[in-house]
Amino acid sequence: MTRVLVLGAGGFVGRHLVTALVSEPDFESVALMRGTAYTLPPGIEIRRADATDAAALGRALIGIDAVVNCISGSEAAMVTATRNLVTAVASADIGCVVHLSSMAVYGGASGLIDEDGPLDGSDNAYARAKIACEAIIAASATPTRWVVLRPGCIHGPGSPQWTERIGRLLRRHRIGDLGASGDGICNLTFIDDMVRAIVAALRQPRANGTFNVSDPNPGSWNSYLTGLGLAIGAVPVTYVSSRWLSAEVKLLAPALVVAERILAKTPLRLALPPAVTPSMARLWRQEITLDHRRADAVLAFSRTPPDRAIAAAADWLRTLD
Repeated sequence: MTRVLVLGAGGFVGRHLVTALVSEPDFESVALMRGTAYTLPPGIEIRRADATDAAALGRALIGIDAVVNCISGSEAAMVTATRNLVTAVASADIGCVVHLSSMAVYGGASGLIDEDGPLDGSDNAYARAKIACEAIIAASATPTRWVVLRPGCIHGPGSPQWTERIGRLLRRHRIGDLGASGDGICNLTFIDDMVRAIVAALRQPRANGTFNVSDPNPGSWNSYLTGLGLAIGAVPVTYVSSRWLSAEVKLLAPALVVAERILAKTPLRLALPPAVTPSMARLWRQEITLDHRRADAVLAFSRTPPDRAIAAAADWLRTLD
């Protein structure tokens, strides 16, 4: 049995992965978590450590056969954790490391983009961090098999950004049919499919290098927003003009950021409305399609039909009411 240490097991993807590995007879999941904010299913071994602490991470790798790096957070935290992981793996008997990157590394590219496309983190700290992490991995000289997965927008039950935030905005009729502002290509990755891709990367000895992981038949953002809006009963789905969307991004979003910073300095715990960020608005217009053929050929994981994925996301959103 392969013992898999999941870094960032308290996060969205990490929680789904450690739970899914329980049902895999040839894998045993070990969860690496900093705190106790999340409860995992019984029977999963939990190791408490901060991956930005090199010594603590090295100790956490004892008795481990493979690693999945699902860590998110600040730019510095992601880069430091990845650097520590590469160093620790060099002195441990680790057969495979799967590292989660992001389509954000392609920046503002357009057209059909494969894994050899140019990377651009010029205007996005998250993209810069992911690019830096990939560079650290590429420079590694260890015999370990490294697999880098670049997913699209990971959505589904538990997704804070592409399901919960989008659902809240739809219910408030602040987004919907965005017209020309939502005609960009919506490269989604359903959470169950993301987990299957990770498991395939762990299991498949031929899997090495970088793979895009996304819906092979992406539609527009307008199609996704309208479909999710209908599924959660946010009807009629609102038409949002480019002028109104611009006001959201340029006026309301900065005000919400300031309010969040002020509240962070007080004992108040108020739930602020979600913001429509500039990066979201840019993505909704971006004509980029992730080329998925390398993942299809090597990882060959099954995908969830889009209507079932939307239905599962809607069912979960209803539990938050």
